[in-house]
Amino acid sequence: IAEIPESEGEDYVLHRSDDLSVFIVRQAPNTAGPPHDHGMTAVISMLEGVEIHRRYRRDGDRIALEREQTAAPGGVLVLAPRDVHAIANPDDAPSLGVHVYFGDIVGIERTLWDTGTGEAMAFTLPDYERRVTPYR
Repeated sequence: IAEIPESEGEDYVLHRSDDLSVFIVRQAPNTAGPPHDHGMTAVISMLEGVEIHRRYRRDGDRIALEREQTAAPGGVLVLAPRDVHAIANPDDAPSLGVHVYFGDIVGIERTLWDTGTGEAMAFTLPDYERRVTPYR
């Protein structure tokens, strides 16, 4: 962990190939990301801080909040390929987690939802980052 750059809200690539991607994800303090899917199985384990994972169910082209899960250090969360979730960091310090994806997470088509309008769109990093809001 000591060699991971200190920037908040940035992903650090540990491994990326066609069948496996491993990232260290640092979620900035007091932020909430928009709902999105991964299009592949994902396993998330927290190293530092806390994340709230809002889990959604698909309802046609729309999504509906189903439940929230809190992930703390040592906690593990498994997401199926079509699962939709959003990550929030309610704390005043960054959270740090290991995200393992069973495929090339950067090279796959994914979906992102606008929290305000419910609009589904193709996932792009700029669209994701524009939709990060303060945690409430």
